[in-house]
Amino acid sequence: MSKQFATFHVTWRDAPRRPIGLFADERDYGRAAAAALQERLNALAEEGWIIQEIIPAAGLASKQTAAFTVVAFR
Repeated sequence: MSKQFATFHVTWRDAPRRPIGLFADERDYGRAAAAALQERLNALAEEGWIIQEIIPAAGLASKQTAAFTVVAFR
């Protein structure tokens, strides 16, 4: 039986409560990214995906680094 691999990009913009631009700091973006990642992982688990790896995004600004790539298969 062959495996179906997929990648999913999750960022702070996917969070239900996003930080407000001028008043947000690194912690706010990190919290929003963590909330979005938790929601995506729960959704993938309900769909039957098995998480293989979670890769944090690289960047210079907190807006760029508050993201993850999820590698999953089923």
